[in-house]
Amino acid sequence: MAYNRLQSKHGAEDVVQDVLSTLWTRREKLEIKSLNHYLSSAVRYSIFHAMRKQLKEDELTKALHINGNTFTTIDESLKYQLIEEAVRKEIDRLPDKCKLVFQYSRELGMSNREIAEELQLSSKTVEAHITRAIRQLRSALKSSLSSFFSLFF
Repeated sequence: MAYNRLQSKHGAEDVVQDVLSTLWTRREKLEIKSLNHYLSSAVRYSIFHAMRKQLKEDELTKALHINGNTFTTIDESLKYQLIEEAVRKEIDRLPDKCKLVFQYSRELGMSNREIAEELQLSSKTVEAHITRAIRQLRSALKSSLSSFFSLFF
């Protein structure tokens, strides 16, 4: 019955093992009229519990995949989100032109030449904006991330 529902030999064995283990530990307290009925009901509920647990694990696995990155724990996922949020806030503080050049470069993956053509700037101006953005982000994030990491690690 467990294998038919779960379609997994390992899962079915776990369910049956749990049911038998529970039966054994509670053997003195239980009043079983029909062992057949008790076992089939216990296996059925154990299957539901296993399926619910698997569904929660699947949802957790989905939640731990953010922007193509895979995290092994919720803690890692939350830390990543907090860091990403701090970086995003600092990018938003950049001057408009500098922010636009930085976003074209880092988020869209455009080359300096492509950015220069798109915004009608010289390549040197694009380089200067990117350098300024990186310097400003590094400076701003150095202090906030060091305090952030001291809290978590």
